[in-house]
Amino acid sequence: MHPASKPTSEEIAIAKWIKANVLCKKTKFLSHSVEYFTASKAVDKLLTSPWSTAGKNKEDPLFTTRESIVKYLDLLLRKKFFHRARKIPVSEQELKARAKKKEKKKEIESGKKDKSEAEDEKKGDDGESSHAEEKKEKVKKEKRKIRLDMHLEQIFVDGNDAYVWIYDPIPYYYWLAGGGVVLAAVALCLFPLWPPVVRKGVYYLSIGAAGFLMFIFGLAVLR
Repeated sequence: MHPASKPTSEEIAIAKWIKANVLCKKTKFLSHSVEYFTASKAVDKLLTSPWSTAGKNKEDPLFTTRESIVKYLDLLLRKKFFHRARKIPVSEQELKARAKKKEKKKEIESGKKDKSEAEDEKKGDDGESSHAEEKKEKVKKEKRKIRLDMHLEQIFVDGNDAYVWIYDPIPYYYWLAGGGVVLAAVALCLFPLWPPVVRKGVYYLSIGAAGFLMFIFGLAVLR
């Protein structure tokens, strides 16, 4: 099998569009928090995307049928934009074990209630608790949790299979924040070259900021 070539600008644009417009869900995958989407939903969205309509110069659209979209998404899969995963329903035993662990942690943190208070609450709330338990069971049945595992066949299939995102572009504000930090560091290094008026202003500002912090700490100590 030949190694996949580097993605083109068009492929990156389509991957960004899918990530922004197709519903993504979060779950655990090999003890990592990941985002995944359903194959059929991605195909449905791409059928109404800008790449499924004719261009300004009456060019043929990139996507005309579901099959053409599946082929293209299979190409994106081979270029490591996402990978196929297998959905595994979480059993009731696992859910109960997790719930028990959470309850134990809560008991340790908050402490145990007095037995007399607990008995009074149980007597008054027997009917309500039974109804609440029935509702919880119904909700659990309706919202069945799943976990993901690696699929042995790494191909794109138009169905209900899950595809986990590998492509994770860095947001533009990260670059802006990083650039701001670098510029601030350079400006501090050049502090001796600043005009005397600016240096004096910064000096008074630093004294004012230190005084304000001391005032806040003083209020905290008094309280």
